[in-house]
Amino acid sequence: MRAPLVFLALALARAAKAPPARVGGACASVARPIVAAAPSAARAGARARARAGAALALALACVARAPPPSDAALAPPNALVAEAWRVVDRGYVERTFNGVDWFALRQARVGAKYGSAEDAYPAIRSMLAPLDDRFTRFLTPAQYASIDSAARGGVVGVGIELAPLPEPAGGVRVTRVIEAGPAERAGVRAGDVIVRVDQQELPPALTADEIAAQIRGPPGSRVVLTVRHAPANDAAAASGDTAGTDAGASVANLEMAREAVKLTSVRAFGARLSAASERPALVLEIRSFSSETPSQVEAALRSADARGARAIVVDLRGNGGGSLQGGIDAARLFLPDGATIVSVADRTGVPRVFAAENGGAIELNIPVTLLVNRDTASAAEVFAAALAENGRATIVGERTYGKGIIQTLVKLEQGGGGGVAFTTARYRTPRGNDINRAGLPAALAAADGGGGGGAGAERGEQSACLRSGGVGRAAAECVPAAALVQ
Repeated sequence: MRAPLVFLALALARAAKAPPARVGGACASVARPIVAAAPSAARAGARARARAGAALALALACVARAPPPSDAALAPPNALVAEAWRVVDRGYVERTFNGVDWFALRQARVGAKYGSAEDAYPAIRSMLAPLDDRFTRFLTPAQYASIDSAARGGVVGVGIELAPLPEPAGGVRVTRVIEAGPAERAGVRAGDVIVRVDQQELPPALTADEIAAQIRGPPGSRVVLTVRHAPANDAAAASGDTAGTDAGASVANLEMAREAVKLTSVRAFGARLSAASERPALVLEIRSFSSETPSQVEAALRSADARGARAIVVDLRGNGGGSLQGGIDAARLFLPDGATIVSVADRTGVPRVFAAENGGAIELNIPVTLLVNRDTASAAEVFAAALAENGRATIVGERTYGKGIIQTLVKLEQGGGGGVAFTTARYRTPRGNDINRAGLPAALAAADGGGGGGAGAERGEQSACLRSGGVGRAAAECVPAAALVQ
């Protein structure tokens, strides 16, 4: 009587390994080995019992996890919902989907009736909401196009960069205003909090990317930003220390026309570090990471401003990240061959290690200082950790944002060009640290910029050195002398 039990156990093991809920016909394919392997007439009773037990087990599995219907049989709006579910299902980093019944969410949303693709958008958002991951979200066609364009280094907008305000309040703060752009001409200032876009309130759950997508639009079209100005003399408010409180702030409705804005992510300046006896330095201001950033950094490192430099200051304040690959390739310019930059693990948990190669673009004995603040995030944190933990740079400023997860942007075939951004991986620094929601600590506080004048003045200068926004060569004044000992 042992043989039927052995084959039954084997069949059930195979049934457990197969994914009957998500592969059509899986239940039928598991049943065949049981029939083929069972003994013939001498053990008919055992064979019948084995068949019955296996059939019951398989029936229970199939009842619990029926394969989803083909998307081809669905109405277009329902097919859009199904496609969004399928994309996330195949790549989401958390294989348990944070404990939610992911399949049941699909069945409920796909089974509903929608008049159009637009009617299905709220259903997709409500399907993703139980994952409790603010970075996993559905994007309308306009939002997808906006984010994709920004990742390539150019947008049609008003010329501002944004950073999220601390949770749970939500919202965004302007960290940089592009010189001579529409926003600057209209009166937007670094440190302003955006309250409404075209008189529409901004829900706290919206990410900075989603708010930026609302602000962008066709060239020549107009947009009204309702902003809460930070008091002009309040360095703490401009740097985000107040999280956008109303104390002493004024609110203004500012109308402007959108235009093409070329986002140059890297600017280079020659400077002298007063903290180091006027040591000549190169200041690199990196506002974001895109596919163009590494070549721009390399060009800056080989520019006339870099010649004779005895120190390099990389200003990452307000850099919210961008392209992970851009951050990795930029880090390679500063590191020796073989140095670990970052390890990335997807839902399998198997890490993929990215290392430096082809030699750095600068001499390895030149000290590097990284200026960071609470708005330094994501790919900028990857870049900073790679240099700091390999002993190539000193982090100066304050603890960074702490975004240790990676999203993938996928364009959906259904629904006219929308997409899904969802978390597909986690990363660890070269020393194996998980910085998600923890950030990178600064090794040194920023210098007081030579302000002196007592504790109050020192606090003001400290806030100025932590403020996001392009200050060019003045960033050199924030580097303490201790950062140059390497």
